[in-house]
Amino acid sequence: MTSNFKLPADGAKHAITFLTPNGKEKGSTQGNLFEVIQNYERRFVVDNHIDWFGLSGLPENSNVAFILGTTTDRETCFLKSLFEDKTGKLKVRQNVFMFGMQSPKRPTQQEVLAGNLPPLTPDLVISRLDEYATLVMDMEGIRKFEQPGGDKGKFDSSWSIADEKKKLLALLSVKEIEEIEQMPELPDRQLKDDEFRLEIERKKPKCFKRFWESNDVARLAYSRLLLFSNKTRNEFAKPNYANVFGDLHLIQNALFFNAGFASKDKAVVSMAKFCGLPTFEPSVSTGS
Repeated sequence: MTSNFKLPADGAKHAITFLTPNGKEKGSTQGNLFEVIQNYERRFVVDNHIDWFGLSGLPENSNVAFILGTTTDRETCFLKSLFEDKTGKLKVRQNVFMFGMQSPKRPTQQEVLAGNLPPLTPDLVISRLDEYATLVMDMEGIRKFEQPGGDKGKFDSSWSIADEKKKLLALLSVKEIEEIEQMPELPDRQLKDDEFRLEIERKKPKCFKRFWESNDVARLAYSRLLLFSNKTRNEFAKPNYANVFGDLHLIQNALFFNAGFASKDKAVVSMAKFCGLPTFEPSVSTGS
């Protein structure tokens, strides 16, 4: 390990990397996984409806990195299905990686009083779907969480969703999403779209290995979608739709890794086109 972060003793063989939002390595157990992913011939962030486990096991995809980003994590019906099949057998793929953000630890009252505050910036986490992955996961806790009546209160994301909506409305120069409907097709809506398109072109080169810059560009792509997609605006307007920004997160992850995307969702396809991201196309196997 290259830093002072700690893993359970029996999880030291699990490949995991911690990064700052600017891509600086804070610690790794089995080498810097960001660099490992970049060494693959192709890289794709997958949507939750894609059979990533089946695709990643095909011989022709041995040099393709499949990245399970925040969209797959948050929208998967059962989290344990990311790690084991229906029989309980572990899923192991050396070319599958999980990516997410670890929120900073809240300081205790004693730390606050002593002025000894821990770092308040989040860490980015990349881990490999190796045979040791579940050793650092509370699988029993996940199973209990997914049972009817499981305590899901601590996973409430309503605040962050509300904050993101405010930022998008500010970009669109409206107070309510319904105001978009009142924009004439031309020139107002088209002028906004042109503004966002140029901003994406200007900012996209700065996205690689930069989390917040990637998020800014993904937000611009989502804003373009809001201008012309009734479906996207309807989803945005729902007060309790936890997955409203799942497509935005997928695009953000792909920009961060300089990767393509694997999705059949029309919104994802549109935003990826706005950002010039490649789509997953199965390679033609040369085997017999």
